[in-house]
Order: sequence, then structure tokens, then C-alpha cells
Amino acid sequence: MKTNASRAHSKPWPLAALVIAAAALAGCGGGGGDDGTAAALAGGWAQATSAGIALETALATIPASALSFDEMNSLSFMREEEKLARDVYAQMFSRWGLGVFSNIGASEQAHMDAVLLLLTRYALPDPAATTLPGQFGNAALQALYDALLASGSTSLVNALLAGAEIEDVDIRDLRAIKAKIDNADLLLVYDNLEKGSRNHLRAFHANLAAQGVEYTPKYITQAEYDAIVNSPHERG
Repeated sequence: MKTNASRAHSKPWPLAALVIAAAALAGCGGGGGDDGTAAALAGGWAQATSAGIALETALATIPASALSFDEMNSLSFMREEEKLARDVYAQMFSRWGLGVFSNIGASEQAHMDAVLLLLTRYALPDPAATTLPGQFGNAALQALYDALLASGSTSLVNALLAGAEIEDVDIRDLRAIKAKIDNADLLLVYDNLEKGSRNHLRAFHANLAAQGVEYTPKYITQAEYDAIVNSPHERG
């Protein structure tokens, strides 16, 4: 049931904050980056910033409308799930220095900011407003973060497997959420988030293949996984 209390028509949060947030990720990256790593960081931030601005422009064309209980809950959950991804990748880049973690980490910050646009639009509380990196209000996400951080800290291969698992669960959760909602602005953001997760999964699959390792999906089906990693990178 939609609630009138959730109606709001305030201007979405400006994406200029994304540049500041991306710069903060550099601090999480640790020292020792060579020229290739610096280029990867710059490229990841530029792409994330461009995508974020495009999404904000598209959202401005969609009027706000009343939110259901499921829609409100989904925004809080996705804000923290995207934070989980960002925080894990920051830690993995700090430990292993591989560009895929910095690039995708910048994208995850853009995903967080996209969800924040909607939280702000509907005057909903931000569950990530006061939590430190690695801290989550959702107990299940906290447990998943702790497990992935522990496993990903043991080897580069396990770090890449942790990345694949994050994108795997993210795709599963986004698809389940989208099946329960109908607000056009939420669907636009969630479709973009899922597309990003599919691209991230392709990247981790390629990096694992270079290590001679294959990820076995835990949340989506093997057929769904194969369809994603055997298809081209998505743009737009």
C-alpha cells in the first residue's frame, strides 16, 4: 500500500558530492600505487562521475510518487548493500593494489550516491549517514561483510572470488526487489545498478580466469551467470 507521507518533490541531491567521495576512496587505496594504478583510479572515477551525472539528469524527468513499504525498505537495504561493496573493494585494493578493485570501488560509490538521490527525494533516513567503513545497520550485511573481508584478505584469488560473490548477491537482490516495486524512478536506478553489477561480474570473471580460477555462483543460477559473463560489456 502506498503512503502519502512518502510523497516528496524536492530536487535530487547533486552528484557533485560524488567527486569528493571518489577522492576519499584514494585515501583508502593505500600507498605504493604505480602509474598504471593511478590511471586506473582516474579512469574509474571519471566513468563513475559521468554515469552519475547522466543518471541524475534522467531522474529529473521522472516525478516523485508515493512509495510502498517494500519500496522504502528497498532503498535503505540497497544503500547499505552498495556500501558493503564499496567498503570491501577499498580494503581489497589497499591489500592487493589491483586496479579492478579501485575502478569498481569508484562505481560502487556512484551506486551509493544514486540510492542517496532517492532517499533524499523521498525524505527518508540514510542508514549510511553516520556509519564508518565496514559498519552496517543490517545484521545480515554486517555478517556478509565480515566474512568477505576475512576471506578476501587471505589471497588475491580469494579477494577476486569475494568480489564475484558481492556482484552475484547484488544481482540476485536487485532482481528480487524489482519484482516487488513499480515506481519508475526506483526502477530506473535499480536497472542501472544491476547493469553495473553485471559489468562488475564480467570484470571479476576475467580477472579470475587470468588466475586460472572459475567462480561458481552462489545466488544466481549457473545459467544466469554464464549468460552474463559470456556477453559483452554493457554501456549507456
